[in-house]
Amino acid sequence: MAKISLATLIIFLALVLTVLSSQQINLTTADLGRHIKNGEMFFQNFSVPQGNIYSYTNPDHPFINHHWGSGVIFYLVHSLAGFNGLSVLFILLSLATFLIFFHIAVKYSDLVIAAIVSIFVIPVLGSRVEIRPEIFSYLFLGLFFWILWNYNNEKISRYWLLFLPVIIFIWVNLHIYFFLGIAMIGAFLVSDCVGYLIAKDKKIIQQSKWLLIVLILSGFASLINPAGIDGALYPLKIFNDYGYRLFENQSVWFIEKLMDYPPALYFEIVFGILSLSWIAVIYMAIKNRMKFSVVNFILALSFGAMGWLAIRNFTIFGYFALPITAINMKSLFGKKPNEFEGAEYFSTLFSVIIILVILIMININYWHSRSDIGLGVEPEVNGAVGFFKKENMKGPIFNNYDIGGYLIYHLYPKERVFVDNRPEAYPKSFFEETYVPMQEKDEIWQKELEKYKFNVIFFYRNDLTPWAQSFLIRRVSDPDWALVYANDYTIIFLRRNDQNKPLIQKYELLK
Repeated sequence: MAKISLATLIIFLALVLTVLSSQQINLTTADLGRHIKNGEMFFQNFSVPQGNIYSYTNPDHPFINHHWGSGVIFYLVHSLAGFNGLSVLFILLSLATFLIFFHIAVKYSDLVIAAIVSIFVIPVLGSRVEIRPEIFSYLFLGLFFWILWNYNNEKISRYWLLFLPVIIFIWVNLHIYFFLGIAMIGAFLVSDCVGYLIAKDKKIIQQSKWLLIVLILSGFASLINPAGIDGALYPLKIFNDYGYRLFENQSVWFIEKLMDYPPALYFEIVFGILSLSWIAVIYMAIKNRMKFSVVNFILALSFGAMGWLAIRNFTIFGYFALPITAINMKSLFGKKPNEFEGAEYFSTLFSVIIILVILIMININYWHSRSDIGLGVEPEVNGAVGFFKKENMKGPIFNNYDIGGYLIYHLYPKERVFVDNRPEAYPKSFFEETYVPMQEKDEIWQKELEKYKFNVIFFYRNDLTPWAQSFLIRRVSDPDWALVYANDYTIIFLRRNDQNKPLIQKYELLK
């Protein structure tokens, strides 16, 4: 009975996560198209493209392609199974990652506790479901935590640690968050040092030696990438001030002042539960002179801070909050691991369903807006570029930041972009002195128009930056430009000249 109950509960949690992760791709704003193009470029000459090759404005700006390996994987999956296959890949990786963290929570806590905590965590995980290279970082962080935690608790041999440098070698070529794996080894090493100072147990010294060896090996493994030491140190440089404010890099406080952002509430709920569990654990540790996990405290503090400082880190925080919160609650309640009977199963299942319904009702409008549940790309998302190709339009194209990856995927190398959603691939001065001002002031727009000879304006029409909206409104009234295409995603203007005259006569839309 218990086994059947366990399977049913896991299937229920997996189904909830699957539904929340099954979001159709809005290719006009996603990075995915550019990643696929990176993979295609790799297979053309089996080398990693370096530099800003997709842009005609800043082609010589130094740029390290730190996630080229993810592009290779995305390109291969896309070649075999299209965008539906990429959606399935994302769902499977998300489920695998969740099950790793859930397994740790169950093994070192209790299935009932792990299930209830999961229901609070899953909406946080479901708040960031765009297919990006970071999905590999989530998986590798789970593997790192599983290996290090089990080794620290003497459940596996030290030889398992040797997998960590191998993972780093793969990880450094897939996503820039590889440094978090190395930092996690350091966190366990610091925890051992604290443990030795308290307990003076020589066994901890031997355990620490192996962690130190693996830490050094992982550092060397991070050098095995096309950019060498520059690639290994790139995480220290990439999060600089770009001169362009990225939504996903903003703090919770900033976003909540700017707009109603429901995922922030889910994050705050989980953060609050995790914080309360630590307050109780530390109080009990002081009162009863109990031990508590130093490494878990370091990880909770670190990933919690990352979540508050950048909403892009909500998912990482959520994954770690699951086992750490469950382990804390187990130490407070004193239940034996895996204590789970049939009657308790039904009450637990009923509880998690009730909690889930409450969480959804808190932000019912947010989940209602997620009407794009499914696989593959959203309907009509490729209509604009289909129109562009069908009518054999020619650049130079002036495009906004969001739509750059979409244009790269469909049009490169025939057309290059003015800008794309890689802020690190452009100088700060480009955004501060050119891109934003030319949308705000017509005199600067005319200056750049003369310089670049734009023939097409190709914009994501839902760009909510104040400069983009005012720019589009002025172009609608600009006699030098004709609006020839618009759908729910994109808007296209053609410059009034002899080259475009036939198309304008055929397709110009009423203002």
